[in-house]
Amino acid sequence: MKVALLTNVFFPVVNGVVHSIHLLSKGLVRHGLKVSVVSSKHPKFNFELLSKYQINYNLIKLNSIYFPKVDYCIPNPLTLKQEVKKIDVEPNIIQINHPFIIFKMAKMLKKYNENSKVVFIYHTQYEQYYHYFKLMPKFLYERFLYNHLKEVFSFVDTVIFPSLSIKKSVEEKFDKFSRKFIFISNPVDLDHMENYSEKKVIELRKKYNLEGCFVLGFVGRLEKEKNLCKLLEFFREFLDFFRLSNPDGKVKLILVGGGSEYNNLVKYAGLLNIMDYVVFTDKVPYDEIPNYFRLIDVFVSFSLTEVKPLSYLESLSAKVPIISFKTFGADDLIIDGYNGYLIEYNDNYKKNFIHTIYELYKSKELLSTLKENAYNSSKNYHYLNISKKYMDVYYDLTRESRNPVFK
Repeated sequence: MKVALLTNVFFPVVNGVVHSIHLLSKGLVRHGLKVSVVSSKHPKFNFELLSKYQINYNLIKLNSIYFPKVDYCIPNPLTLKQEVKKIDVEPNIIQINHPFIIFKMAKMLKKYNENSKVVFIYHTQYEQYYHYFKLMPKFLYERFLYNHLKEVFSFVDTVIFPSLSIKKSVEEKFDKFSRKFIFISNPVDLDHMENYSEKKVIELRKKYNLEGCFVLGFVGRLEKEKNLCKLLEFFREFLDFFRLSNPDGKVKLILVGGGSEYNNLVKYAGLLNIMDYVVFTDKVPYDEIPNYFRLIDVFVSFSLTEVKPLSYLESLSAKVPIISFKTFGADDLIIDGYNGYLIEYNDNYKKNFIHTIYELYKSKELLSTLKENAYNSSKNYHYLNISKKYMDVYYDLTRESRNPVFK
């Protein structure tokens, strides 16, 4: 079976969608499928990335438009038609990972491969990304989004949701298409997350002056939708509470990652007078991510826009429990009181975050139990298990007899 995964952007850009596509592709190849990832060509792309990420599938690069401020690419719409004609893979499955330009590409590719089946992955809470479209009035954006998703759902054969709660929410708006909707989680590479260096972790603790500290952490892109200003404001209040309750204790917050909001967040931490207690690492190489997770006692997220973030899956696999708002995506990954805690987004959320985190600080036994539970719960999301579920969907759609060969 041949599968073409279509995406706006791919490595060297590092985000949850890119890594999900990579791990899915890697797993599908190991299950015996032929996989091609079709994406725009990033200006910093080089073939060293093939060995860095152990890429075992075909890459097809298209002319791109690059947005340096957010380090993002899209295929060039002006050359798309000519380039799609050159995609000579004859896929049984065309998989769409973004619903706009990539959807247009999928329709073109389908014309040349009429018997192929089309799958759309609902990676993002698109209604929460209005801040990228501010030239358009919000009501028009919402109307456009609804009509466009309706068109996408009509065209594709199956829609896969990485989050069960997102699936249920979309079903309420698009009940007509619910028979096409299924749930499969995003994958995580447990082997990669277990590949850390204790020596390097010790060096990082010294570098960032984290020795003897209770460390709260966030790992991910520093962008507006991650609600990181609110996280800094909360940490300012938590710091006051912590110092009053435990004058001899030490606590820090580490933000691991880069993004367009990096400089703004550094400035804001200065305005809040907490720079002595906050670490900004900027971008971290992929190979180093497991080491950075080992610096963190508790992963804290204030994001309201996630679907099934890779950073949450990686956090659990690194034995780091998560405290986040009770939102889509988080509420079917975090088991409250088992591998983390879910906080209701209401007027008391800061108080509840403070109380929950401080309880973990006081009880090493409770924190240790949550850490073990976090790791155990992450095993369900191994990329080989998730890619097998995708493969089952593909064969069901095509009714093709399978002869899988695990590699």
